[in-house]
Amino acid sequence: METASAYIEATPVSVWKVVSDIEGMGRFSPENTGGTWTSGTPGTVGAKFKGTNKHGLIRWSTHCTVVDVVDCRKFSFESDEPKARWTYVLEPSGTGTVLTETREIYAKPALYVRMMSGSGLLGRGRDQLMQTGMETTLARIKAFLES
Repeated sequence: METASAYIEATPVSVWKVVSDIEGMGRFSPENTGGTWTSGTPGTVGAKFKGTNKHGLIRWSTHCTVVDVVDCRKFSFESDEPKARWTYVLEPSGTGTVLTETREIYAKPALYVRMMSGSGLLGRGRDQLMQTGMETTLARIKAFLES
């Protein structure tokens, strides 16, 4: 499991609007390029979306389902490939918000394991790349909301 946190001088409502906007997440993530809602009410438990990603020349999509929503406090979704949960927790702190992003992998299919090792198509040391990517994402969200 990887996790990263950042203090953002912005209200939880402002931070929430960014982290629950899967269509616009590509503005902040070094790997995710956005997403498209495919069923259900966007941003609610059970809603589904297709996320798009890139790493170097490699591009792929994931099919995701929103699994936990607590307005302005917590937003989680699970991807089907690999089976993983991404969670954003927002905690009011002083005049701002502490935003924590977590990635938990539940199962790594054989193809995923091969892409992370041998060929390294999605990057060698994938877990460290994801950790660095989450830190970059939070830093970009922070810069955007504090500008």
